[in-house]
Amino acid sequence: MKSSPIIGVTGYHVRGEEGVGGTFRGLPGQGFSVVGHDYIHAVEKVGGIALGIPVGKPSSCRTIVEKLDGLILSGGEDIDPSLYGERPDMNCWTLAPERDRFELELLKEALQVRKPVLAICRGLQLFNVLFGGTLYKDLSDAGEKTLSHQFNRAPRWYLAHRVRLIHPGLKEIFGAQEIETNSYHHQGIKELGKGVEITAVAEDGIIEGIFHPDYPNVLAIQWHPETMAVQFKEGLLPFRWLMKQICQKGGNIS
Repeated sequence: MKSSPIIGVTGYHVRGEEGVGGTFRGLPGQGFSVVGHDYIHAVEKVGGIALGIPVGKPSSCRTIVEKLDGLILSGGEDIDPSLYGERPDMNCWTLAPERDRFELELLKEALQVRKPVLAICRGLQLFNVLFGGTLYKDLSDAGEKTLSHQFNRAPRWYLAHRVRLIHPGLKEIFGAQEIETNSYHHQGIKELGKGVEITAVAEDGIIEGIFHPDYPNVLAIQWHPETMAVQFKEGLLPFRWLMKQICQKGGNIS
């Protein structure tokens, strides 16, 4: 009997004092490694086994990737601007330099051995930064015509705006030329990394999807399909793509 693919999902660190009432269950001051359940549920719905990956030592990344069939880079904190040649300022929210270093190494290892990767929100931004791209530390810097992309108070599946799909492979995945998505980010891609191409844009021109021709086994999108999947079956499409990549070992979005 063939076993289900194991798909790693990156997590993040939560300090004990960030929890309700000063603790996150556990003991006062105790930290926790957290993985969003919506990612886990989405992976399970498409037939995979989700394995949470806590932030650890970059030196462990090769061993971790060897154990996985696929990788999901999840959303989360802002990426440290020093990684793209800038300094943090008042536009930055929570930074997690240790997570940045760990996930960059995890991504490099996955790319080296051609493991399929689904990069979501922060994951898309990290993919761009890896190739020398830059980010808007806040989308208010992108121009006065920029729409709000931060809907944290809305239901997590709330359809905030439309996204135009440019790349043929992305159109094939979603079966459409334009889709509606949720939106929970205040940062975004400013300058594309070397070799990186745009696959999708929002109504205001903000980049919502990217692709690197050397790594067609990576699907990088700005919205959160895992939370959309709570309400809409279309939210599972990127996860089905990931499973197809794993099962076919050679299918890609090119």
